[in-house]
Amino acid sequence: MVFSQKPLDQLLVELDNSIAKEKVFTHQKQLKIKNLLKQVSQTKDNSQLYPLYRDLSKQYEVFVADSAQLYTVKALEIANKLNNQTFVIDSQIQLARIKAKAGMFPFSLDILNKINKNKLQHQQLVDYYKAYLEVYIYWVEYQDGREVNELIKNKSIVQDSLINILPKDSYEYAINYSVKYIELKDFNKAEKILLEATDTVKPDTREFSILNSILAYLYQEKKDRDKEKFYLAKSAISDIHAAVKENISLRTLAILLFDDGDIERANLYIKQSLEDANFYNARLRNIQIARVLPIIDKAYQLDREKQQKKLRLLLIVVSVLSVILLIAIIFVIKQIQKVSKAKKELTVINSKLNELNNELQIANEKQALTNRSLAEANHIKEEYIKSFLEICTEYIDRLENFKNIVNRKIKTGQTADIIKMTTTSAQDSTKELKELYNNFDKAFLKIYPNFVAEINKLLRPEEQYPFNNDQNLNQELRVFALIRLGVTNNNQIATFLHYTLRTIYNYRSKVKSKAIHPDDNFEQLVQRIGISEPLT
Repeated sequence: MVFSQKPLDQLLVELDNSIAKEKVFTHQKQLKIKNLLKQVSQTKDNSQLYPLYRDLSKQYEVFVADSAQLYTVKALEIANKLNNQTFVIDSQIQLARIKAKAGMFPFSLDILNKINKNKLQHQQLVDYYKAYLEVYIYWVEYQDGREVNELIKNKSIVQDSLINILPKDSYEYAINYSVKYIELKDFNKAEKILLEATDTVKPDTREFSILNSILAYLYQEKKDRDKEKFYLAKSAISDIHAAVKENISLRTLAILLFDDGDIERANLYIKQSLEDANFYNARLRNIQIARVLPIIDKAYQLDREKQQKKLRLLLIVVSVLSVILLIAIIFVIKQIQKVSKAKKELTVINSKLNELNNELQIANEKQALTNRSLAEANHIKEEYIKSFLEICTEYIDRLENFKNIVNRKIKTGQTADIIKMTTTSAQDSTKELKELYNNFDKAFLKIYPNFVAEINKLLRPEEQYPFNNDQNLNQELRVFALIRLGVTNNNQIATFLHYTLRTIYNYRSKVKSKAIHPDDNFEQLVQRIGISEPLT
């Protein structure tokens, strides 16, 4: 799967959900094991017992360390009784792998050193080198960077031997060769091999987990932190779904999230890792988790205390805001009363002005035209006063309703609801901005109905704006509408339109570049639009 197909945040939510269902996956695994144990109890023939013990060993290998060792030893005992050297060697190799996972590295090497590799079949030789390689991998991991040079050297030798005998189209070849390329800093080849191999591995398996953990290792070496976390999350999800208790991806992801400040998730993941390690019961994982658990847990507790302080502060702020809101409502009511009185006075004044205009119209035809223009201008004022009163009335109703809701919720102690109500969503802000722009466009075009036509006269024919009276202004025209109103400062324009300074600068430059004469005189011509015309 390509990185961009599922964002990291979405994948982390999926991981959270998987952790919540972890016991379901564990129960499914236990049912499989229970079925195998039932078959063992019903079988007496050693030749039939051996494959059952081998299956139990495989099931327990990354599930419960003690049980894995128990049934591997039982399988080895049956193999000796059957005097089957193939079974004996298979069981010895398996025992060495399980001892390595438990942190018993010298014991594992002792078992492998006693096996004559020259007498092994091809698949046994592959398993032999894989076991050797796992011993050194776990040993290097256990040392945590201390005295590992010799171990890394031996690991590299074993890895080369394994790569030489693996089929080039196999999963083992892909993961081992890609690790080799990563260590050689040839990241492009490693990435190509690993991403191609993802299509051949079934999800929710141990193989899928390992493949994604190696991809995470690749991006760790490439210093690509987001992709590292992405593939660690995929690996951890696969481990949980496959009920793999012997894991490392979840713990590593917890440390990265802790470093990034996501304390709550880091705490959740590290505690799940600890629970898995205790379930698996191997000292290697317990020691690793013990190194980081106290740090993350302490940080989580401090973060919790910090959040509680913030909550108390927010409650105080909400209380203060409630008082301010009450004062604001009283103030708005008084202002409405003043506006209402002013409206009545304006109505009387406008009536007298209309009478005077009629008298002037009889006296002089030319003056009558001017008086009609003045009357229409006064009508526009009335329209805007009416709009202002309607907007004020609407917001007063909103504030009154909000006050009643706040009072009711304060009385019932629903402070969380109040916090949620007082947080303006991006959708509401966008709606209010859109309404503001629509009102601005209507008002401006009512004052300057020929504004777009006059702008087009200043532009080259192929750059002119198609426009009719039912349209709103676009972003570029709205910038120059403000310039026509005398707002020429980029900061003021950006604040009103909620754009960045760079955007305002780009719009001004873009329109000026379309002008017939793109010089500094262009904006002055825009500011003169409508001056020689009466308002209509």
